[in-house]
Amino acid sequence: MKPRICVSLRAGKPSDYPRLIQRAEAAGADLIEIRLDYLSVDPSDALKDLRCLVERASAPMIVTNRAYDQGGGRKQNEDERIKILMQAAEAGFEYVDVELTTPKISSVVEKIRSNGSKPLISFHIFDRTPSIQEMRSFIKSELEAGADVCKLITFAKSLNDNFKCLRLLEDMGGSSRIVCFAMGRKGLISRVLSPICGGYFTFASLMEGAATAPGQISINELKMLYEKLGVYE
Repeated sequence: MKPRICVSLRAGKPSDYPRLIQRAEAAGADLIEIRLDYLSVDPSDALKDLRCLVERASAPMIVTNRAYDQGGGRKQNEDERIKILMQAAEAGFEYVDVELTTPKISSVVEKIRSNGSKPLISFHIFDRTPSIQEMRSFIKSELEAGADVCKLITFAKSLNDNFKCLRLLEDMGGSSRIVCFAMGRKGLISRVLSPICGGYFTFASLMEGAATAPGQISINELKMLYEKLGVYE
């Protein structure tokens, strides 16, 4: 099966997004993530423009307004941050990313569904890759909270951390939609191989220098690696 690639887009101005989305689609993105937490303006104002973009986009769209302690681009009032995600669901985004650490997560997930979007529940660990048993526990917590897609991203301190992520996908990826790999330079193996080993998709930047997470490579680099691995025939 062809590995699915989600291109994560960040911008300071909402007016930058139409061009970036077009470029991501032209590059062959299977999904596109819009990061509202990098905007230099009120994200709720940006959603007015993004509604039209969602309707025109050919790839499924994910909206993320990342909490600062989970890697967000800026600090935000938590109630306002969640309110913006609810507005994004109403705007037509296929997936709404919400952190596992969000207060009253099950209630937030229900509201996302009722507003017409699928909840993608995420959790990021920026300093390590825990044991497989602990990683399973995080995924189970996301499923219990009502995730349509579970996302667990760790940080690789050694090459062995990659194999923990891939093992998790081997164990649980067949029964649930899971995105799991390790960030950082040493996490490239899992970032590349995760959608081949049962992951729902992996992430890439649009171009070099536009990464939204440590170790993220561009979609062109990622596709080149897949070609070398013989994934694309």
